[in-house]
Amino acid sequence: MVRHKNYPDDLRERLVAVMLQHLRTQDPDDVSLRDLAAECDTSTNAVYSIFGSKDALIDEVARVAREDFLRPQFELADDGEPTIEALQASGALYRAWARANPGLYRLMFVGPSGSDYAPRAAMVEPIRRMLHRLQVAGVLAPHDADTMALSLWATTHGFVMLEMDVWPEGSIDTDALFEAHLSNSVGRILLPVDVG
Repeated sequence: MVRHKNYPDDLRERLVAVMLQHLRTQDPDDVSLRDLAAECDTSTNAVYSIFGSKDALIDEVARVAREDFLRPQFELADDGEPTIEALQASGALYRAWARANPGLYRLMFVGPSGSDYAPRAAMVEPIRRMLHRLQVAGVLAPHDADTMALSLWATTHGFVMLEMDVWPEGSIDTDALFEAHLSNSVGRILLPVDVG
């Protein structure tokens, strides 16, 4: 949609940035467009003129959040040493971001474009790349990297969701449990050690 010529050039970015801050911890339904517009010193008409709808603005926030979430994982997968420690570090990065941004983490999976599978499928890509490099390096058993990546992602995502929704803060030592979870998950895909 064409932006009204009277809106400041940076208004789109400011609206996204402010909405992103709200959605770090809030549900989209709890964020008022009127309040958001007021914070950006504009009107709700500006939001509709620039984005078309609240859902479109939320979709853009989800896209920005997804890029922020995946960036360090891709850097580790593409540029780091292909080691088991790096694979475990990737899982730690995943969990740390989700814990710091619970609202955005949920939004990336259940946002307004819930029927659009492609962005959510991208969540598995850093793990898949890391696994491929580990297989090439001869560290991992020769399994299908796509299936293995999906399995590792599902277990990590499941742990994060349990931590957010089931285990009350301080009820169990989730840090120690996550370390054990990573060790258990990764240990099953290592090449067996030749003791002969």
